[in-house]
Amino acid sequence: MCLVKGQLVGVGKKCALILPSKKYYRYGGPNNGVSVHVAMTSARHREVNRVLSIHDGMHRAPVNVAKPSLNGLWLVTGCVDSTVRVWRYDGQNVQLQATLCGHEGGKVTCVDVSTTFGTIVTGGADGNVLVWDLRTLTFLRKLRHANVTAASEDLGSSAISVSVNHKNGNILTLVGSTLSLFDINGSQVATLEKDFEFEYHNRPSCAIATDCPEWMENGIVAVTGHVNGDVRLWGLDYENKILLSRHQLPDKVHSCPITALRVSGDRQDTLLVGDKSGKMSVCKTLQLDALNQQELALVLHELRTIKSSGGYRNVAPDKERTTVAEGNEPS
Repeated sequence: MCLVKGQLVGVGKKCALILPSKKYYRYGGPNNGVSVHVAMTSARHREVNRVLSIHDGMHRAPVNVAKPSLNGLWLVTGCVDSTVRVWRYDGQNVQLQATLCGHEGGKVTCVDVSTTFGTIVTGGADGNVLVWDLRTLTFLRKLRHANVTAASEDLGSSAISVSVNHKNGNILTLVGSTLSLFDINGSQVATLEKDFEFEYHNRPSCAIATDCPEWMENGIVAVTGHVNGDVRLWGLDYENKILLSRHQLPDKVHSCPITALRVSGDRQDTLLVGDKSGKMSVCKTLQLDALNQQELALVLHELRTIKSSGGYRNVAPDKERTTVAEGNEPS
């Protein structure tokens, strides 16, 4: 998903947006490759979803996941045969740069890439999360998760989401139902408390890192979407190495599994949420200068409550927006 001049744009789950050019990749077909499509109308491209190019035979089996870099110049694809391939995209052609092997026979389930830190992160069905160097296209390390909950073991401990903080290089992982945060060197910064476990009906279905620095008190370092439609915001207790649930969005706009999340805006103040049914919504943080005296008094009262109880950060849902998109599940 992305937000362009107030317009919310989303594409299907087997698609990946190329943000700078407003195009998207579609993958997962029998051609073992990707196709490039128009994501939104422009002076040059007036027909949404129109095919611009087709790239066959990029892997020996179907592509299971694909992730473009934020600048659109790189594409990382993960295959059901466990291989990861790195491509350069010049607007017309995709050129293979490297084939990365390390997931030991399990399909690749999630990918993220950061050009700022020259990092590729991949997760597999075997639960392994691997980090690669984008500049040298070589293996760096395997992330060691200190604790995987019993609920995660019941789910097979598959890696569901990996996400890079583009400001400090921290890596957020969701393996089974265990949420963990690692620093750029692969050391575990925080995870859920040992006695914290999700129930099966509200387990996380996706997770993303924000660009918040870990030193910011009461900052939100991660956002999770859940199978029952809940959306939670997480802070970091750096000293105790614990991820804290700071806030759960109060107005339950979504009632089925959340499949896509994106934090946008120069101030990281807008959250885009998409679910399995294709519904999308926009949430924005409260701006104090836009509140009247009565509302400010309520906020002050809540801040005092937060100080005494260790509390939450307020997020106000914007009006619900529904868009017809390619496919059913936003990604």
